[in-house]
Amino acid sequence: MPKPQDETLSGLNPAQLEAVKATEGPVLIFAGAGSGKTKCLTHRFVQIIEDKKAALSEILLVTFTNKASQEMAKRVLVLLGQETESFERNPNLAMRRYLPWVGTFHSICVRLLRAEAEAFGLKPNFSIFDSDDTTSLIRDILKGLNLDPKQYQPRSIAAVISNAKNELMGPDEYAKFAQGHFQTLAVDVYRKYQRRLQELGALDFDDLIAVTTQSLRDNPTILAKYHSQFKYVMVDEYQDTNNAQYELTKLLIEPKNRNICVVGDDFQSIYSWRGANFQNILNFERDFPRANIFKLEQNYRSTKTILEGAAHIIEKVRRRSQKKLWTANEGGAPITVFEANNAYAEADFIVSEVRSLQSLGYGYSDFAVLYRTNAQSRILEEIFLTEGVPYRLIGAVRFYERREVKDLVSYIRFLQNPDDDYARDRIVNVPARGIGPVTLQKGGPKLEAFISVMERLRNDCVQATPSETLERIIKAVKYLEYIGDGTPEGEARLENVEELVNLASEFENVNDFLEHVALVSDVDSYNAGSDAVTMMTVHSSKGLEFTVVFLAGMEEGLFPHMRALEEDSEMDEERRLCYVGMTRAKKRLYFTLARQRLIHGGLTATLPSRFLREIDEKLLDRV
Repeated sequence: MPKPQDETLSGLNPAQLEAVKATEGPVLIFAGAGSGKTKCLTHRFVQIIEDKKAALSEILLVTFTNKASQEMAKRVLVLLGQETESFERNPNLAMRRYLPWVGTFHSICVRLLRAEAEAFGLKPNFSIFDSDDTTSLIRDILKGLNLDPKQYQPRSIAAVISNAKNELMGPDEYAKFAQGHFQTLAVDVYRKYQRRLQELGALDFDDLIAVTTQSLRDNPTILAKYHSQFKYVMVDEYQDTNNAQYELTKLLIEPKNRNICVVGDDFQSIYSWRGANFQNILNFERDFPRANIFKLEQNYRSTKTILEGAAHIIEKVRRRSQKKLWTANEGGAPITVFEANNAYAEADFIVSEVRSLQSLGYGYSDFAVLYRTNAQSRILEEIFLTEGVPYRLIGAVRFYERREVKDLVSYIRFLQNPDDDYARDRIVNVPARGIGPVTLQKGGPKLEAFISVMERLRNDCVQATPSETLERIIKAVKYLEYIGDGTPEGEARLENVEELVNLASEFENVNDFLEHVALVSDVDSYNAGSDAVTMMTVHSSKGLEFTVVFLAGMEEGLFPHMRALEEDSEMDEERRLCYVGMTRAKKRLYFTLARQRLIHGGLTATLPSRFLREIDEKLLDRV
């Protein structure tokens, strides 16, 4: 039974309450770090349901990570008084059943594209290319143009194509802006890349949003259907939207009622390098002149000291909204600053502090070590391993990037989409079948035997669940015998296969499973219940919180990054990134740095980060 409305609204502060009750028309909620943004969004969702203004399936709620969408979905079900046992057991299945339109931009677009595939000129079982597939395809195109992939980096061209798609520019539109030899070459590759994707029946990550947006523009009848479907649209982390996401959001809003609510914090806009534009949130009033605007300024997470220190950093950003966070929490310990002789001594200090605080009752999961670049983790890992301190590294080789996982996912991709040559090429000799490039090109008995096995599997698996499909593939190709060589590594591979089958059992159909695998992100692997110190980049930490945070490598050229030293807009982004890192901390915050660091193979003297000078000295404890 749904809970009484006064219970739904209980526990909200006055600012949150106002925002939750403002359900009609355009609404902008500026939500500072730790200000109860998720609580506000989920209560607003439930308020709409309890006011009988929409059904669960008539509210579109878009987030930036699967983790965030699952957290919000669970809270909505709890607030509605629905049992959550099935959600705990199988969140992916529960979300599709009860909250089909709560998800990331990309997952929402996949759902919409599959539903409208025929009208949009797509194969219903289109493959989703990951970054490795994209790089391989571009490398093949370069070879076809007799160009050396070592001279023209496929990843650099992929970045150009990605940026163009994020601006909703196809090859012809991008050609109008291309300058110089490299960009002109990129236009040619872009054209061939799109043509090849079409032949393969595939979309890449950026296509999911770009194709959805363009297809809805080209099909007003279908767009009108979704205007009727989505009576309310809510977008989380609006400051992180790129142009394509921004245009798609505006497109999906029902034009008469304009029930759009966006939530975000321009102070936490840290993704300009992948096309995010924080101006989208600052320009909301321009886009919707009569919008209701609310500010959530009470921070529930951090101490006064941490919040005040973060304010010193953010106040130097040139263009920003006017809001000032405050907290009723205690003043707390000063921010510790430790300057080590080198990176090894820096890591030693962090381990020493973890041990010291652990003796006071802190658990390993209370700690996070955040750094500006992934390269910094190597020495930290080395010292943590030597000292026997458990840690988990977010953003390392992901489960879905492991060889055995990619093999089996490629098998399923090829069963679903026989045109997916890149999935086929990965598995055609897994296990070894003696099929080389010439056989692939010209055919022969070995290739025919492989195709025959695939056709038989394809027919056998038409009605099969994802886990049944995997088990049939594994048995048909003798995959366990192939990877199980009796070594510890072989045992680990077998365990990963078992885990993949377990994961597949959480999905009702194969396309949903493939969508999950294609769209999962680094932070989705974070589990707060794991008793280990978390290591991750500051970028990956966004949206998380920890009792104790170490910000490592606080040196000029590292944090702020070297490329920001000459560019004001880049420096603003570095300040926002530092602000994000600082506001992850609840009780204690450490800045650590090294006087010298190994850079490009040589030991180089460093200077302390300018950010340390910008914080009031009375907030710091230099040890």
